[in-house]
Amino acid sequence: MKNVLCICTYKRPEGLRKLLDTLPSIDGSAGLEIVVSDNDVAGEGLAVCDTLRSAGYPFSLHSVTANEAGISAARNAACQRALELAPDRIAFLDDDEWPESQWLTELIRVQQCCHVDVVGGPTLPVFPPGTAVAIRQNPYYGADMGLPDETICQLQAGGNFLLTASALKSMAPEFFHPAFAHSGGEDLAFFTRLQQKGYTMAWAANAVVHEPVPESRLQDDWIRQRIINIHNSRVRVMQLLKPGVSHAVLRGLKTLALGTVALLTSCLAWTGPDWAERARHLRWKFQGKLSAHLGHATIREESY
Repeated sequence: MKNVLCICTYKRPEGLRKLLDTLPSIDGSAGLEIVVSDNDVAGEGLAVCDTLRSAGYPFSLHSVTANEAGISAARNAACQRALELAPDRIAFLDDDEWPESQWLTELIRVQQCCHVDVVGGPTLPVFPPGTAVAIRQNPYYGADMGLPDETICQLQAGGNFLLTASALKSMAPEFFHPAFAHSGGEDLAFFTRLQQKGYTMAWAANAVVHEPVPESRLQDDWIRQRIINIHNSRVRVMQLLKPGVSHAVLRGLKTLALGTVALLTSCLAWTGPDWAERARHLRWKFQGKLSAHLGHATIREESY
């Protein structure tokens, strides 16, 4: 069975190099081919690939340029090139991650044991030394659904997953929707469309990858914008893929209920830091969802 790994990169050559240096040591990597998609005009990611190829990198390393800005364009260019290599399975990682040794074999094991088309695993954050406990416990860092191994589910985040080539082919030619190119949410739209097509998914709890958290992401402004972006894009994905008056009314009522809970929780914020933090998160979630209902798409700072 032939496996291809897709990596999208944008102005993170050090992270890409660390990831590519890690891959030869993981389990089950024999015969792995790698596609790196770069939509940075400076081509720093492509330069990393050229350097490794000239140094005798042990895997076939294919690099492609995405000619449009945005994460959707980078992902789509990677998908197109990967399918040209005639794989059986395609995996995806981000350029600021690195996998544990069992990452690939666990994705494949769960896919085979559960007889599913798509498998995802946790992305665990790596914080700088001395990071406060409250920040470490914030669920908006990393991407971990927290499910038991082999749980059937719908995946949400696209930084650590594997799917069959037939499932990916069914999404062509627009694998990841361009409406979410600069906001994020393209991965949720991708998995939602797969589910609507009848493809099945499962969670591989031991297919772990790690993601560093730079100091800049520890600031309130960053986490606030992240929470707003995530919930803005979730509403927009559902607006696109589940249209109709009844769905719109239900989404609106849920958002109003969230706003009410946020208000009531804010009234308890004075009782302690835990309630204050919870209230902030609820307000930001409500702000993101409400802005989507009003027709506004947020922009992610780390846009491709």
